[in-house]
Amino acid sequence: MGEYYHWVNIDKKEYITPRDFDYGNKFWESMHKDSDPLHALRALLADEWRGDRVLWFGDEMRVTEHFPNEAIRILYAQSVEFGYPGDAYDMILDTYRNVSCLFKEAEEDVREEIGYYIKDYLELGRLEPYNEYGIDLEHPYEGLFLKTGRRYKYTINHTKKVYYSLDETDILFQNNTKNDFSDPLPILMGYGRVTEPGEWLGDIIGVSDSKPEGYLLLKKLYMDR
Repeated sequence: MGEYYHWVNIDKKEYITPRDFDYGNKFWESMHKDSDPLHALRALLADEWRGDRVLWFGDEMRVTEHFPNEAIRILYAQSVEFGYPGDAYDMILDTYRNVSCLFKEAEEDVREEIGYYIKDYLELGRLEPYNEYGIDLEHPYEGLFLKTGRRYKYTINHTKKVYYSLDETDILFQNNTKNDFSDPLPILMGYGRVTEPGEWLGDIIGVSDSKPEGYLLLKKLYMDR
């Protein structure tokens, strides 16, 4: 079946999933530079997720207490707290809020999922143990589908003081041929079985349409290793 990924915010305890935007959520499936999930991610990084630690997290990787990256150690501590020691993916699905529901681009799929949730409640008189989208049953769609994802010119690593631009940075394969269709952010922030831990894993990432003063523009980024 393959490994499935979500964009996970370990500080807000929230995530978005490409599945809700009608994209595949395996490692490479929503990496197109103009994909709705990446535009939604950037809208969050510019607003509600500003200054938080975010990663592209796969469902086949466990987390450990002594991993060298702090973000993974935080996920391990959270998994222990909620009774899922080392199994952060299931912990995220059962305790984090899926905020894909905030986006207009995800409305069709999310409305359907919420409809199943409400139907079970009305027919069976009970709810699933976890309310995935954090809805109020009295007003289930209130506050949802109001945000729109967007592309920003610059993706900024505030921890490392570097940034890239899909217009100015060469996105390359290892043989130095250009990749004009992919965004390297999932590789830079990935943690899963099918990828090495990303170089930006656990860093503070931002977006802007203005160049960040005093930061270094990355001239090249590679899509494979």
